[in-house]
Amino acid sequence: MTMAMTKILTGKYRTTGTAPLDLSVCSKGDVLEYFEASYDLNESLFVGLKDEDAFYKCPDRLRLPLIFYYAHTATVYVNKLMLAGMLTERVNLDFETMFETGVDEMSWDDTENYRMGGSFSWPPLAEAVKFRRLVRNRVRQLIEDTPLQLPITQDSPWWAVMMGVEHEIIHIETSSVLIRQMPITMVTTPPKWKYAPASTGTAIGENPLLRVEGGEVTFGKPKDFPSYGWCVEYGQRTFKVPTFEASKFKVTNREFLQFVKEGGYENSSYWTKEVFLLAPWLLQTSFYASARLFCGLAVWFQPHTRRLCQHRRQGEDGAGTADPCDSTAYR
Repeated sequence: MTMAMTKILTGKYRTTGTAPLDLSVCSKGDVLEYFEASYDLNESLFVGLKDEDAFYKCPDRLRLPLIFYYAHTATVYVNKLMLAGMLTERVNLDFETMFETGVDEMSWDDTENYRMGGSFSWPPLAEAVKFRRLVRNRVRQLIEDTPLQLPITQDSPWWAVMMGVEHEIIHIETSSVLIRQMPITMVTTPPKWKYAPASTGTAIGENPLLRVEGGEVTFGKPKDFPSYGWCVEYGQRTFKVPTFEASKFKVTNREFLQFVKEGGYENSSYWTKEVFLLAPWLLQTSFYASARLFCGLAVWFQPHTRRLCQHRRQGEDGAGTADPCDSTAYR
């Protein structure tokens, strides 16, 4: 076990999660396993950081330092369980305030210093680890000691437990992206990690477009559906979808690169009228911003990726801008 693992893990190191629960038949043992697995998996992400200094870096200017995301999910457990009445005592009020609210994706909340009102000192990593361990023990004890009545619904205090778990799972996804945005010098290969091959060395196979007949599509799930859900999942809306075509197989990265190189974004036949009217704006904003974002990781991709990014950073007038492939700009 590496030094980093001994410092930040409050449970087991793991690289896989567990399947979502059926809240109409699950046992307390199932809930406990689901909780432990998500708690473990989230912490295991941070093993990929090379040292403590990396925890205090902002991978993205619209996000907070990684130390925030390490402690944030534990804070949500405490705050939501207090609201639900399942917890009656806090673990660490200062931390439960400091690590409660993430960054709003608006211009008024785009930096740590602006939001905090000036220079702000995050706590030592060891204190954040201690906080996560205390919260873990408290939630585990709560699950073991609290009577469980099925099904778990939105009216059940156990809904707060499930909210904490599902919120942690969301941050497993978002934190993994933030860690990928870190400069290569600040990350390391986690134990048991397997990289996918950069190329299979084989040509792109046939991926024909298949016709899908138009019709009505209904979205949403009923309130009593036996799984945890966020507010956007409920209610019901029906849409009329016109006939369209979709590829038989999932689009590969190679196919997507070919689409971009062949001018797919500029070809009106591929887009609805509403979208294509925005194409010039999209190319100068979203696509360019994405290039800047992912060029910070160019050292992990093939050389042509860097060449593509260097080409994209030239403005229409040919004037060069700061190199988006310079990872130091995103520390």
